[in-house]
Amino acid sequence: MKLDIISPSVSCTYEVAWVELNTAAGNMIIQPGHAPLVITLSPHKQIIYCLKNGKQEVFIPTRAVAEVTRTHITILVSE
Repeated sequence: MKLDIISPSVSCTYEVAWVELNTAAGNMIIQPGHAPLVITLSPHKQIIYCLKNGKQEVFIPTRAVAEVTRTHITILVSE
């Protein structure tokens, strides 16, 4: 599954096994085949993603929105 993290100054693409998003409704784990959705992420809360090699990475956006499809996650981050 692909993860794109896009901000006004940088864009990164990763191959991931899963992504954990923090939302107002709580945490959710996104894995390949997840139902499509668009959701606002909780500000200043960490987003954790697991790369295909098993290494976990974390970042904390100030404000962000995620679009999820069955094979792709796009996170738009404001700076």
